[in-house]
Amino acid sequence: MRTLMLLVLTIVAVTGLRRRKAGEKLLEEIMENVDVMLKQRSKMNLNQFVKDVFPSAGCSEKHLCQAAMVMMNTNLKLSMLHRRLLAYANYSGHHHCSVPASEEHRMEVFLTKIKKCCQELYFKLKHKRHVK
Repeated sequence: MRTLMLLVLTIVAVTGLRRRKAGEKLLEEIMENVDVMLKQRSKMNLNQFVKDVFPSAGCSEKHLCQAAMVMMNTNLKLSMLHRRLLAYANYSGHHHCSVPASEEHRMEVFLTKIKKCCQELYFKLKHKRHVK
């Protein structure tokens, strides 16, 4: 019985670790996509205005979900960045999120805020993994 319980606990621990690493990997990929888009200024319209879903301080998984929803109405709706934001929203359990009425910012500012939010969430995930 003890052996079975140790096996179950090991499986749960490994599954949790893989899940956390998947979140870290998605955040890394989102940050890479943002960097590529900001460098390829001539290929896309970074002056397009989009709703600002990020608070002035801090962010959460919900904000990345809202960013994915905002991108549905832009020329980036078929981009890999949009797909990865949707994947992260699904990973984090935020399948459906609404976008509140808010002021608008240029796409360049919006992308920079996505990257900043990912960096914060990535740091939190890394910190949790090292604490446990």
